[in-house]
Amino acid sequence: MMDWSNLPIDLLRCISSHLSIVDLVRLSVVCTSWNFTPANYALLGFQCRPSPWLLLSNDDGEASDTLNFRELTIEGEEAVVSFHRCFASISNHIDGRRCFGSKDGWLVTLDKINLQPCLFNPITKAEIWLPSLHEFIKPQFAPDGSFRNSSNENFFDITSEDLRDIYFHKFIVSSNDTSGIVVVIYGITKALALACSEDLTWVDGPQLSPYNTEHKEQFEDVCYNEENHTFYAITNFSRVLAFDLNGQNVELIRPNRPNPYYRIKNFDCMYYIAFMSGTLFKIERVIDITPRRNHNATTLTMFVFKCELDVVTSFSSSYSQWIPVNELGEYSIFVGCNQTFSLHHTVAIGIKPNYIYFADHWSNMFPGYVDCDVGLFDLYNDRIQYILQPYLRTNWPPSIWFTPSFS
Repeated sequence: MMDWSNLPIDLLRCISSHLSIVDLVRLSVVCTSWNFTPANYALLGFQCRPSPWLLLSNDDGEASDTLNFRELTIEGEEAVVSFHRCFASISNHIDGRRCFGSKDGWLVTLDKINLQPCLFNPITKAEIWLPSLHEFIKPQFAPDGSFRNSSNENFFDITSEDLRDIYFHKFIVSSNDTSGIVVVIYGITKALALACSEDLTWVDGPQLSPYNTEHKEQFEDVCYNEENHTFYAITNFSRVLAFDLNGQNVELIRPNRPNPYYRIKNFDCMYYIAFMSGTLFKIERVIDITPRRNHNATTLTMFVFKCELDVVTSFSSSYSQWIPVNELGEYSIFVGCNQTFSLHHTVAIGIKPNYIYFADHWSNMFPGYVDCDVGLFDLYNDRIQYILQPYLRTNWPPSIWFTPSFS
């Protein structure tokens, strides 16, 4: 009979794929021969089951060198964020830096002074540095020291203290390695730029011109399709562009269409885009922004559409069309300020299938106006459950979804 401590690495690797990351850490203290460090787990190719966590801003009095997560679980029929996972004493990695986005267990962090992004895995403490964005945007400063930016012949003055938090919206990563390409959505007009760790500077991404017919149109989200090594970007008018890892070979996948909430005073609509089982999906998130006393902006409903190619005739183009769906099969989608992603409920621990999990939105670019808006939307029954109550905690920086990993 084989001694447990002598199990082959291949068998331990197989066992790890059925465990959450918390259980895998517990496994490492069973005996000395299993006592691997997180870095060793990554080197040996251990993969745990994804368990969605919510990264929250620190409460008053909490140290700035900590990251606070809440693990998502199901209790009865309700989804809750229960277990507190705290990563402390990592000041060398996050002190003075804001966390953006996430992909497969990695965060993108950004400092205020040099505006230099970094890919950071809080489990393994691994880092991948990217070129500074400060030189790319070439900020012009007003006489009072604020950053001056122009958009459609209008000028916006942003204090240097707020530049990072107002000017940069979302980071999307193709892969978590030194050759991975990162796309940033930035600026008042939400433009695109690309870089990898081996580059000296960022380069401009695809432009809406000559496609742009609405001066208010801007990019809202980007996703990466690993099958064809292509990025897809969506605007607030549902236009979709595809482009390669160099930001070239731009293809118009879907022309724009009227945004039904564009000029409605008390409503906002945010757009997300993701690939799932080889199909491109668009998620529309309708938000009530009616100004009321003691009332936060809240998500009202969501719509999901899949992209299908139109039938080509001599009188029509080959552009794709959006087909409404209310069934995601065994998958759920996670949206917010993070990189949009999907998970299968039999693989991920603690999620419900056919749901859209949403975290705080950030549409008006001012940190003081970000509302706590976290919950899940039952796509089939058109029903919302809010996970965090308004004013339960501070709302800056916005919460983001995160799936811990040893990768």
